[in-house]
Amino acid sequence: MTARKAHTRSTVEKRPWPEHEPTITFGAGEVERSHHDDALVISVQIANAQVKRVMVDTGSSADVLYFDAFGRLGLTQENLTPVTSALTGFTVDSISLLKTTMLPITLGEEPRMKTIMTTFMVVDLPSAYNVILGRPTLNRIQAVVSTYHRTIKFPTLVRIGEA
Repeated sequence: MTARKAHTRSTVEKRPWPEHEPTITFGAGEVERSHHDDALVISVQIANAQVKRVMVDTGSSADVLYFDAFGRLGLTQENLTPVTSALTGFTVDSISLLKTTMLPITLGEEPRMKTIMTTFMVVDLPSAYNVILGRPTLNRIQAVVSTYHRTIKFPTLVRIGEA
């Protein structure tokens, strides 16, 4: 008689999809008829302040807040958390991170808006932008990015929001 070992298989519990997930589309009438290859730059609300020159970068694995913009938000060193890792591929060399901070970010306008807490890598480098929104935030808000239409769209509780 041979003993059979019970084979246990761990299952990954998946979150159920909403019954009705809104469809995100970009229509032909939504595009400006200019030829461009410019970066997608939007305005968002961060920590109750409207922040302009926010570059949307689907290639970035980090959300970056430049130190100049950090200061203009009225934040202090007490709002920063030290980190020990470096940010690679950001410039020609890897740079040591200044610190991180977690701030609320709101995209869209009432009632089609979404607010989430975002961890920003705060770097002290010169830049034409105040913020780089990377994949962590874009994925959390379920954003669909169209550089051609110069907008991002995302589901909200009401309908589709955009920035």
